[in-house]
Amino acid sequence: MRSLDLLTVRSFNSAITLYCGLYRGLHWCSLQSVRKNDTGCAFRDLERFMTTLVHISDVHFGDADSAKLDAALRAIEAIQPACVLITGDLTQEGKLCEFAQADAWLKKVKAPIVSCPGNHDTPMFNLALRFADPFGRYNRLGLRTTWQSSDSSIHIEAANSARGLQGRMDWSQGDYGQLGVLEALDRLGGSRAQYKVLALHHPPQTPEGASVMSLPSGLNRFVKRLTLNPLDLLLCGHMHAAFDFPSSVLAGVRVMTVPSLASSRERGFGSGFGVLRFGADNPMLVRSIWRYQEGSFKEASELSKGTLHIAG
Repeated sequence: MRSLDLLTVRSFNSAITLYCGLYRGLHWCSLQSVRKNDTGCAFRDLERFMTTLVHISDVHFGDADSAKLDAALRAIEAIQPACVLITGDLTQEGKLCEFAQADAWLKKVKAPIVSCPGNHDTPMFNLALRFADPFGRYNRLGLRTTWQSSDSSIHIEAANSARGLQGRMDWSQGDYGQLGVLEALDRLGGSRAQYKVLALHHPPQTPEGASVMSLPSGLNRFVKRLTLNPLDLLLCGHMHAAFDFPSSVLAGVRVMTVPSLASSRERGFGSGFGVLRFGADNPMLVRSIWRYQEGSFKEASELSKGTLHIAG
């Protein structure tokens, strides 16, 4: 009888082992399976376990290609992101007609939008307005500056690093010491989110290989506040190119920029946007760049992968 019981137990354990092996095998296969969407780009089922964010920048209405704008809407609808982040320069010269075009396009985006202005979003040739109300036209768009994912694992704060006037010759440069930027960092510092993301138009420094300079002022004030409010990720625009680098001036904070979405000034990098996928159960981030090719935006082969340093 004891031998029979032992045989039964061994058979049961073998069955459980076989079942677990089959389950793991099927689960692995499901993660590797590929499906096609309307844009013809491949997606792995792994994405079901990640939160997706679309990052666009430097749209430059007034100098934007309408075909690219339409293609971007189709791509965003196909991707179905939880949020669309815009890191500045919606317009070319900050004109009323350009903001009207931007408003009409933004209303067609089928996702929550978080945005910050850029240096082109001030009235370029109206010095009085640049002094009195530099971002009034942008602000009237009523775009939100903060967003959290449904599970509260991702917290994004967008802030204005641009200025209408500055005490230096190049007014296109940013200012990290502005109160709005520091307050956004404070809000992230008080967040319980797993991923704390700050969005600014200007990168903290010029990436290697860039054709545009980014030399923001106010970095000392920002870094002091950063020591109290650690940050996981900084998303920026301004460069009209895709970069992914640890910032040497911000204690290694990871910085990502994307190409211009639709401007004629591609600066040799083409038109495109970023798609970021945040892991649900571990600090994993995967970014792909979607580039405009033959009338549509398609996922390029380049990927940025890595484990984020969680601010804690």
